[in-house]
Amino acid sequence: MDKYLQRLAGIYKAIDAAYNEALRYYNFTCNDCTDNCCVTKFHHHTLIEEYYLAEGFRKLDEDKKRAIIDRAKDVVGIHNSSAEDVRVMCPLNETGLCILYEYRPMICRIHGVPYELFRNMRLEYGEGCYRFITEKTDMEKTCKIKRTGFYFDIAMLEKEVREKLGFSGRCKKTTAEMILDIVRRL
Repeated sequence: MDKYLQRLAGIYKAIDAAYNEALRYYNFTCNDCTDNCCVTKFHHHTLIEEYYLAEGFRKLDEDKKRAIIDRAKDVVGIHNSSAEDVRVMCPLNETGLCILYEYRPMICRIHGVPYELFRNMRLEYGEGCYRFITEKTDMEKTCKIKRTGFYFDIAMLEKEVREKLGFSGRCKKTTAEMILDIVRRL
């Protein structure tokens, strides 16, 4: 898996560069955000991102792992007990910061700033997160992260990983669910 994880790290590096360029362009920061995206119920759809997250998780000390596992169980329990998308803090967030920041999935890397995405034979545009929209109302949104290439690169990598593992199922997991699956595999 190492070669696949290294390729994903390269894609993430390009995503981070594009994101940081947008942050500089808009003079925008997530610091002190009251609408923390870490409480949003994001679903992740790739095995490769789960394996990458597992790499970071394995490096943590046992106390940190236990705390994350406990929080992940709580989050999954809350999500499973509600028919609605309840906003609850990601189990990887500790004192306002992601403790596996270097290993976080793609959506955690690109959420928040304007983007464009070619999907279903048309270009879609996203305006950014709530804070961005409310703070940058008078600014022309000309610096958009072009997500299509990143999605394509990860999809091609995911296809290779699935072929290697003989996996043909679907993935749709929150970070909390990924953590619990990682623990089951360890």
